[in-house]
Amino acid sequence: MRKLTLIVLVLLFCCASVVSANEDVLTPSGIPYSELKDRVDEYVSEYIGTSSAGANVLIIKDDEIIMNTSYGFANIENQIKVTPNTVFEWGSVTKLLVWTSVMQLVEQGKLELNEDIRTYLPEGFLTKLQYNAPITMLNLMHHNAGWEDRFIDLFYKSADEIKPLEEMLHIVTPYQIHEPGTIVAYSNYGVALAAFIVEHLTGQPFYEYVNEHIFSILNMNDTSIHPKQQDNLNIATKRDAVLGYRSSEGELSISKNERIFIGLYPAGSAIGTIGDLAKFMMALMPGDGENSALFQSNSTLDEMLTTSDFYNNGLPRNAHGFWRGLYAVDVLGHAGNTDSFSSNFIFSNENNLGLIIMTNQQNEVELSYGLPTLLFGEYSPTNVTQSMPNVENHKEGYYWARQPYKGFGKLYGVFTLNRFEVPGPNKMNAFGGTYKQISPSLYQSTDGSNDYLHVTLNSGQFEKISTLTSDMLPISQSSKIFKLLSIVAITFSILYSVITLLISFIQSIKNRNKTAHTAISKKWETILLLANIIPVINVIILFYRTLNYTPYAQLRIHFLINYAYVFVVAVCIAAQLLEWRKKTILRGQKIRIALCCFSSLLIIILIFGWELYY
Repeated sequence: MRKLTLIVLVLLFCCASVVSANEDVLTPSGIPYSELKDRVDEYVSEYIGTSSAGANVLIIKDDEIIMNTSYGFANIENQIKVTPNTVFEWGSVTKLLVWTSVMQLVEQGKLELNEDIRTYLPEGFLTKLQYNAPITMLNLMHHNAGWEDRFIDLFYKSADEIKPLEEMLHIVTPYQIHEPGTIVAYSNYGVALAAFIVEHLTGQPFYEYVNEHIFSILNMNDTSIHPKQQDNLNIATKRDAVLGYRSSEGELSISKNERIFIGLYPAGSAIGTIGDLAKFMMALMPGDGENSALFQSNSTLDEMLTTSDFYNNGLPRNAHGFWRGLYAVDVLGHAGNTDSFSSNFIFSNENNLGLIIMTNQQNEVELSYGLPTLLFGEYSPTNVTQSMPNVENHKEGYYWARQPYKGFGKLYGVFTLNRFEVPGPNKMNAFGGTYKQISPSLYQSTDGSNDYLHVTLNSGQFEKISTLTSDMLPISQSSKIFKLLSIVAITFSILYSVITLLISFIQSIKNRNKTAHTAISKKWETILLLANIIPVINVIILFYRTLNYTPYAQLRIHFLINYAYVFVVAVCIAAQLLEWRKKTILRGQKIRIALCCFSSLLIIILIFGWELYY
């Protein structure tokens, strides 16, 4: 009996050793580490030159860089290849420097994560709050402080437009729309505000703090976070040699903006080599028995990387500013996009495995989101015993919680509506693709992009749909009606104005040899019809300039034009009413004048309804 027991123990030990050995030689996706570089090379080769100009890919395993490979070109026109020394813009990966800085201050006892942030800000700093509920640092980390988004004064074409961080925060202060802690809406402002709190508590500009307490400690000598790279001029020189690209139907073209500069710079302005970024990642995954150089104790690091926010379905979402992805193993990280660069920074502490992708490509997805699945494996839900709720034939429009709600920018929301259809059991159509239901409240994309939608159900209907970084909310019936009426109103006003002007023009040509006297009311009517075209053209130019990173200060002329239009309409209508009282006007003329005035009043209602005056 003892002999049999010994044999069983030996077999169990051998099995455990084999499992352990397999874990050591296989990635979480099941690829042997000995074949990993070849597999990555094969995957990347499908996209370099078509969907991405160039890229650097780096993999860390057990505190060592096991792959650091460059692909494609940093500058196609001058045939400058990407090398490990090429600098790339981090984009929103920069935000991880903010959260690391915050946790350093937490460790020092200078900051509490659950304290109202107004405790750490100058008196009256936040001026557009709607709720009295406290806003905590955790709210900033989770992007659920309730703020709207803004499209202006984030990117600039000229470095001269950049102001100190405190001034930039006042320039772009958003309105608080949702109660803190209720809705996730990705917020660059919230991150920059957290960085300013670091400034305020330490007495250092944020970029100086990062250079002293992160870059210098980790010997990250090839990285800059200053919005103009004044903290590392060598990086500015290297950045000038790199071009950003866009891809359309497999064709690459240079981004129309050679350089952009980020006003809220802590939210996305870091630029550096992939090797430097790897030093930061390795500090987040210290080896056994080693202490992270970023903190006095690994307990602070552990706290930072512990899940602190969850989806409504209970799945982890955010760990103190680090987003949790869904793969075969638990991962943390952050992706980044600027005008011409894309990146992804993702790691698994339990596997001591990390991946960094950096590209000089706008909105690059194939490498940034395909490679993580190749390395970390595809997520598969466990213990799914509940029956899938049947929401077949659901068809509804949703808006991103992350959007402008005030001022002229809220009109952008009309162009960012999303429709979700459930054509059959366990399927959902959204964003031009199909998602399969893999658990009662989780849908997975079927195109291999490892994209997920988390749904919150209420009485069998979607109450909220969530992506990793933002919630989507159903459009209210009143909003639908207002938007429909807006479309009808502007269509009627423009068509009526244009058609009537064309008819008047044709009539004037026919009567050009006659000496007929044009009634004063007719002149006022013509002025009014011509004026109706102006706000439409004005708004189109306004939105074009906004999309091309024009500062808000330079957009004010468009609001003045709208005010001038309102004044002209008031004068024209008043003049026509006076004419109406003085003279006998035929019934047909009255109808024409009434329709003309009505079309102008509709445009004014739209200007104020859509807040196109500020």
